[in-house]
Amino acid sequence: MTESNYTPSPVLGEVIVDQLIRSGVREAVIAPGSRNAPLTMALWRAAEEKRIRLHSRIDERSAAFLALGIAKATGAPTPVICTSGSAAANFYPALLEAHHSQHPLIAITADRPARLWQTGANQTTMQLGMFPAAISHTVNISASGSERGQVRNWRIEIAQCLARKKPAHINVEFDEPLVGSLDWSEALDAEIDPIATQSFPARPLQNYHPHGVILLGHDRAGISPADISTMSETLGWPILSEDPLSGLHVVAHASLILSDEKRRSELKPEVAMVIGRLTLTRAVSAYLALAERVVIVDSRTDEIDIEREGDELHLTLPTLEKQSTIQRDASWSAKFTSLAEKISHRLPALLPQWSEPTAVVATAQEIPSDSALFVASSRPIRDIEAFAIPRTGIETFANRGLAGIDGNVSTAFGIALARKRTYAIVGDLAFLHDINGLLIGPEETRPNLTFIVIANDGGGIFSTLPQSDVPGFEKIFGTPHGRDLVAIAESYGISSLGVHTHEALVAQLARSGEGIRVIVARMPERTANAELLKEITRSLALL
Repeated sequence: MTESNYTPSPVLGEVIVDQLIRSGVREAVIAPGSRNAPLTMALWRAAEEKRIRLHSRIDERSAAFLALGIAKATGAPTPVICTSGSAAANFYPALLEAHHSQHPLIAITADRPARLWQTGANQTTMQLGMFPAAISHTVNISASGSERGQVRNWRIEIAQCLARKKPAHINVEFDEPLVGSLDWSEALDAEIDPIATQSFPARPLQNYHPHGVILLGHDRAGISPADISTMSETLGWPILSEDPLSGLHVVAHASLILSDEKRRSELKPEVAMVIGRLTLTRAVSAYLALAERVVIVDSRTDEIDIEREGDELHLTLPTLEKQSTIQRDASWSAKFTSLAEKISHRLPALLPQWSEPTAVVATAQEIPSDSALFVASSRPIRDIEAFAIPRTGIETFANRGLAGIDGNVSTAFGIALARKRTYAIVGDLAFLHDINGLLIGPEETRPNLTFIVIANDGGGIFSTLPQSDVPGFEKIFGTPHGRDLVAIAESYGISSLGVHTHEALVAQLARSGEGIRVIVARMPERTANAELLKEITRSLALL
């Protein structure tokens, strides 16, 4: 290979990192390796110059979810970098979540030169196309066989990749030597024209009726609460939200209101506007099925949820033409408000002082304003939807793209790195599933992050599902772990304690929230909670 058709790997790493920063990257996550050395060394130099903030994790899956959390909190493209081989495959779960929730997680995988592919070379696999269900845009950069003048083309490819504000894969073939001089005759500051980001034009709403509702998915399809609030007020439609903590004027206890079939029929909407995805409760899905007309608002119907059906499909909030002709029925919204108030008054008598719902509600109520709250999948997020009292002042996050319990600890860490104070409610299985998310080095930034772990020794949600009484339930669904979560957290060097009363939990939440802490909320057995939820549903049906 001659000098005329080869870009030294250290120079290539410098070019890539420089263009990442020019394209808006402000934080990056690396996992250690040899083949990615040109990138990690260039990132370290950029961090020393305060051009970027750099984070390191030894577990590639945790690293990817950490980057996802940063991308969620900042909205900026966030790269996660690894070496070649199986390391790259560990990015897939986070990329799938990023794909379905539309966050700009950028996987940068170091690779062997193409001449070594499929030759039996060490730590070499086909990395191009290895994320088929998550990535629609892949860039392969090769210094081998390149001609001088390629720097500008590489920069353009990277800039286009990041401008999409969606997950992407940049695969880089690095040839040896991986470490060496940065001296090179071609300038590294080649300028490129700005790359326009994608936008969607708004179209007019075609279906309107005074008896309409807005059904709000947890991620709101990325639409701002202020715009949704304006839409609700203009149309006179109540908002039933999977996230009652969004700061919007929403109907409290929506899933409890709709859990009764008779009540659903009485509240049948003529038009239901669904913003985002509805992924939490069957009651809300059953209610949506009653609507005469359905309006979908979600940009994901353009590329991801292409089979989603509705009477209208909008990629962004529709416009409202001839607003003066809109007729509103105040009694319609009053029906929802009245039912929510009745349930709010009834719940204290139905909920024991210490239970999974009361612990989750206490957390949502007691954390200070200007905090971020990450809510894990499975039971915690459903308890928030059903029992939490709507409030303002906090910013909520969740992994609802694919609603998995993997990567929740690391995602919360990523969010916390971009916020002053963060809390995370997670179940014990979600906590253990991503326990390596607690593995941070002594030089790593330690954000103000408090985990509240709802500990019921297993998969509590399965006790509320139809398979709750099948033979072998505990082994194949309940999966008790029997572990001391306080001791496990402390083994990672994280301050941890257990609580088993409402008062103790509230007292711990009242602390300053400095540093990383784990509060393990020890709960009654899972079957007791399942019976509690059934009894609440039966009691509220009598309202």
